[in-house]
Amino acid sequence: MHQQPAPRRTAPPTATRRTRRSRRRPALAAAGAVTLGATLLAGVTASAASAPATTAPTAALPGDAPLSALATARPVTLAEAQQQFDQRYPALYRDQEPAWAPCTAEAVGSAEIAPLLECAEVLVPRDHLDPAAGEPLRIAISRLPQQGERPARTVVTNPGGPGGAGLSLATLGMQPALAGTEVVGLDVRGTGAGSVLTCGAEANAAMYQAPDPRDRSPEALAATAEAMRATAAACEDDPLVDVVNTEQTVADIDLVRHALDRETIDWVGYSGGTWLGAQYATYFPARVGRFVLDSSVEATAAFQEVFSENQPPAFQRRFEADFATWAASYDWLFGLGATAGAVEGTYERVRAELAARPLQVAGVVLVDGRVVDVLVAQAMYSKTLFEQLAWVLRGLDVVTGLRAAAGTDPAAGAAADAAAADLAGRVQALLPERLAEERPTHADSFAATFLATTCNDTAWSRGEGFWNDLGQIQGSQYPLRGWSVTQQPCGYWERAPLSLPRPDGRDLPPLLIVQSRHDPATSYEGALATHEALGSSVLITVEDEGDHALYASAGNPCVDAVVDEFLTTGVAPQQDVSCAGTGVPAPGSQLLSSVQQAVRSAVTP
Repeated sequence: MHQQPAPRRTAPPTATRRTRRSRRRPALAAAGAVTLGATLLAGVTASAASAPATTAPTAALPGDAPLSALATARPVTLAEAQQQFDQRYPALYRDQEPAWAPCTAEAVGSAEIAPLLECAEVLVPRDHLDPAAGEPLRIAISRLPQQGERPARTVVTNPGGPGGAGLSLATLGMQPALAGTEVVGLDVRGTGAGSVLTCGAEANAAMYQAPDPRDRSPEALAATAEAMRATAAACEDDPLVDVVNTEQTVADIDLVRHALDRETIDWVGYSGGTWLGAQYATYFPARVGRFVLDSSVEATAAFQEVFSENQPPAFQRRFEADFATWAASYDWLFGLGATAGAVEGTYERVRAELAARPLQVAGVVLVDGRVVDVLVAQAMYSKTLFEQLAWVLRGLDVVTGLRAAAGTDPAAGAAADAAAADLAGRVQALLPERLAEERPTHADSFAATFLATTCNDTAWSRGEGFWNDLGQIQGSQYPLRGWSVTQQPCGYWERAPLSLPRPDGRDLPPLLIVQSRHDPATSYEGALATHEALGSSVLITVEDEGDHALYASAGNPCVDAVVDEFLTTGVAPQQDVSCAGTGVPAPGSQLLSSVQQAVRSAVTP
């Protein structure tokens, strides 16, 4: 069994800033932020001079600006929070009420789910640091219609990403224990059915024209750096790019809370939604109800550590210890190898053959070595995808073998083509939408919002040399995802001045953190760091498990029971909890409930 070493910590990201005059945001300069902060708090200082209710954050995540007025205001009483809210926003935002109407399939992204939900819009400022300036943006929200008196509490949900569209997550209200709770899904700024950000076709083309990340020749590395520069430059053309970040998004969520007429909100955030939840709790501790952070990002680390340093070892651990071991136990069925090492060898052989000679599969982009990596990585999110991946690897192995044996024989070539055609459906089902030949519109806005949020939120190391070196280090140890670290647009991104507060857990009620031991996307080690930082949190560890996103998604009765109890009664366990994993399903036995399918679909990138 492969044991993961401690995540590699490289040098802190440099805070190099290349801000063009035309991209500076109003009210974001340090002096402007301080002035705005004084204005917002002017009415509070006199009445609270003897016992101030605000406690400014103790530290910031890596960034290149002082913490903003929003971050330093940090109200810890409801009275002060409401006073700040009323002072901050014009009546346009304070007085709005959602106009609920049936959701459309286009808005939700699903013809099956749309009829179950109703949707509305909430107007938010383009820039919460200057709410009166600019045209409002639109945030789409959803909920399950309910008969009778309105429930006493509202759970707001987020599928992560960052940037994932979340309207469909209102189906979490179908969870039996939440029948008496209002569950609200929302599309964060930049994505989904609200005001969207796009990087355009140029960014997609630049990303997918980059060389195979395992090609470390000088020419390939230079072409990779140019592709990353081109991707970043394409995203910078959208006028919203500088205000798509977590600080603006948590302020959006607080406006949604107000529009829903709630003093506090509960929260279920998956993956990147845990980062968002931790930041909301840091900005608005007085508004925090029952918060669940499922599959937690390391909330006290920069995104460079989260994605480029911690993910490669976590994905490698999941692949070797969980998938390869499971597939080897069914060698009689899949034929991938009788040991975990042999299964890894099959993956490496198939990858090498397709890197040398890509395969055209109907409905998806050309399947080459890079796409094989994505196929494998995508399946690591849930054990319910293991069987699909095993059949895909088996099919690709067969096809590449037939092609190699065919030579110039037309009949043998036709057999290889037929085998590839039979494989198309399985490949399409496993690949993310961004690799489909015809991508849905929301796939581009999700990709753009993901890049803008992760690149804007925290500072990244700059320059081709750094990313070439880090990719070499990570790839040599963790080949599944390590080599692709070099392909990082954030290393070439021109950030607007911003620093986020480092969550420290002060003034918060109990929170739940739910985490599996072998989570590939948000490592267990990162969840432990978040648990330590958020002192009132309780950690639910799922042993012998690696699924990413667990509550109401993975079919784990222990997890569901603890979270249900917390969301419905507010009672958190007195100490950390250990739940047993449910095991990888045997081939052919997979069965998910409609709720699990909806949640799994929403939170899987």
